[in-house]
Amino acid sequence: MKVLWFTTSPSLSRGTLDGSYNVGTSWIEAMELLVHKATNIELAIAFIWNGEKKVRHFSISNSTTRYYTMPRRPIGKTANFVRRFFSLAEPDSIVDDCLEVIDDFKPDVINFFGTENPFPKVIPKVDIPHVIWFQGNLTVYQKKWYSGITLWQSLKGESFLDLFLARSDMHSFLVHEKFVAREKETFKNSKNIIGRTQWDKRLVSTMAPQAHYYHCEEVMRDPFYTNEWQPKSGRDKYVIVSTFRDNLYKGLETAMEAYGILDEVSPNTVEWRIIGVPEGSHYDRVCRQMSGLENEEGFKILGSRPADDIINEILQADLFVHPSHIDNSPNSLCEAMMLGIPIVGTNVGGVPSMLKDGDEGILVQDGDPYAMAGAILEQMTEPQHAHSMAAKARKRAHVRHNRETILERLIQVYTQILKSTKKSCP
Repeated sequence: MKVLWFTTSPSLSRGTLDGSYNVGTSWIEAMELLVHKATNIELAIAFIWNGEKKVRHFSISNSTTRYYTMPRRPIGKTANFVRRFFSLAEPDSIVDDCLEVIDDFKPDVINFFGTENPFPKVIPKVDIPHVIWFQGNLTVYQKKWYSGITLWQSLKGESFLDLFLARSDMHSFLVHEKFVAREKETFKNSKNIIGRTQWDKRLVSTMAPQAHYYHCEEVMRDPFYTNEWQPKSGRDKYVIVSTFRDNLYKGLETAMEAYGILDEVSPNTVEWRIIGVPEGSHYDRVCRQMSGLENEEGFKILGSRPADDIINEILQADLFVHPSHIDNSPNSLCEAMMLGIPIVGTNVGGVPSMLKDGDEGILVQDGDPYAMAGAILEQMTEPQHAHSMAAKARKRAHVRHNRETILERLIQVYTQILKSTKKSCP
């Protein structure tokens, strides 16, 4: 069975492309390694890569995967500035690039990872069985964009240069409106979708009622299977860690406000470490201005870190907090569960399908720093209960993310899609 993936990640070919062999930033890498164990699957992975002028393919040592790079369009600095300034979606030439890849590899099944990217635009142009792997949902995320931070607060924190060069968050919001329209068309054209939460299943039932929904979990990166968090004692600080990107809806302002509340209740006892948000970024500046933490050393912004550093940060912390205003099945939360650290999260999107409130961790209303601070205090002051819930979460996560089960299920999904397509053909 020849399977073609369209992803936003170069997966295991990243090291060949830019030399970053140890970054390990994508769960797609773990999924590719898993699929290599299936002798009946011939895999190809296509993705956009900066600097490319045309579609090309290559292979790497110790891998049977065929990789395709596609140019980021439009090509050229001027064309990209115009696209950003007028908040335009990518040109339709990306469809031609996808068709070129498909024509060269001739897959039996096409797997698109995410409705958020442009690759599924090719679906109406091909008569090949396909499935979309549900990741997030821009249509809903767009509605939560300014949940904790207003447009005016965001604009006040922008630099003139970013506004002038159309690199501001406002420009990102405007172009995402175009992406939302594209995503809605993707759902209308989709016939098969893979998901894993009640939230994404409900969205599929309303946005793509014609599509068949398949349940399949996601595989995590190898170190999260082999490491285990242990309780800490004899420390001056209670260390909290969070990992998320610098999107305005990720809840950084809620975390900062919760930290301020905790510092009032129990001064100088908490240190909060944020991984993924660049220090001094627009997001960091705006949230510090809102919360009054401009000079607060106990709330640390650490920027992007490789996988090994992330694991070490979690293992050395006392609590993992996920403050997002919206998410489906955040890998960071799943990874924390795999390691077995106590967790506080927000009751949003697909998170309740991942973590059972009151049994495996604590979930609170998003945007409520008081409830979040209170939940953190519960975990701090009731360590035995916190550790008991964390152990349950770890046990569930290791069952949910079992690699053999996931591979078996994925092959079943591909096989069922092929069979159902053949049956529907006259």
